Amino acid sequence: MYINGPKILNMWLGETERMVREIFQTARNKAKDGYLVFIFVDEAESVLRTRSSGRWLNISNTVVPQFCAEMDGLVALDNVVVMITSNRPDYIDPAILRPERIDRKVKVGRPNRADTRTIFGIYLHPNIPLDPDLVREHKGNEAAARDELLDLAVEYLWRRNEETSFLEVYMRNGGVETLHWRDLVSGALVRSVVERAKDFAIRRSIERRSATEGVTLEDLRQAIRLEYKENEIFPKSDAQEDWLKLIDYEPENVATVRPIRAERARPSTPRDII
Repeated sequence: MYINGPKILNMWLGETERMVREIFQTARNKAKDGYLVFIFVDEAESVLRTRSSGRWLNISNTVVPQFCAEMDGLVALDNVVVMITSNRPDYIDPAILRPERIDRKVKVGRPNRADTRTIFGIYLHPNIPLDPDLVREHKGNEAAARDELLDLAVEYLWRRNEETSFLEVYMRNGGVETLHWRDLVSGALVRSVVERAKDFAIRRSIERRSATEGVTLEDLRQAIRLEYKENEIFPKSDAQEDWLKLIDYEPENVATVRPIRAERARPSTPRDII
């Protein structure tokens, strides 16, 4: 049961609580029928935010207790699992995260170089046509051509030079840390890169009226450059704390974050560090 947190929020008093009750009632009914039920709540911080002790009514003040009561009612059931995800777990009310409600907490970190290649391989799968010239270089072996394409794409993304420098993080202790493309890799970014590369190949096929075009290394490199160029203005000042959390910095240790503009970058050289 996929539950998108923001979608169950309702401006009318009691409606969000009613939806929470219905979700858990459906889970109970399915569990009684012998199903293994997973309740998956995405963007949980939007609906399960820490309750306010102020004088004004906060929707979390009523939704969180309702959610806790429903979870407590699941203890006796062996085939219902509640999973919640969030980019800001520090916003979620501690009552939700205590043992016997959420028993296991798993942090999903950013992919390393090997993980990045694996993710590229998932989206650049064998059903996607490759550059015919690259395939010919490998004597028609598409698997070998794909492996080389994945290796070179990851190598290009994983470089560490002025061209790939992306953010400067100014610490409160006076230090400055430079983040490069590889420090901000995510599965979503890799997927977007491959989608862009496929678009380039499709456009080239249309322009050339050729049915033999495929994804090239330059398509992937151009897609990587564009992906970061379109996001070079982040983070916005009002979202800086969120971005710091996403890149594993504690906001209280950071004075400011500044994007490194493209004009400061230079072409890659043989001295690039990979």
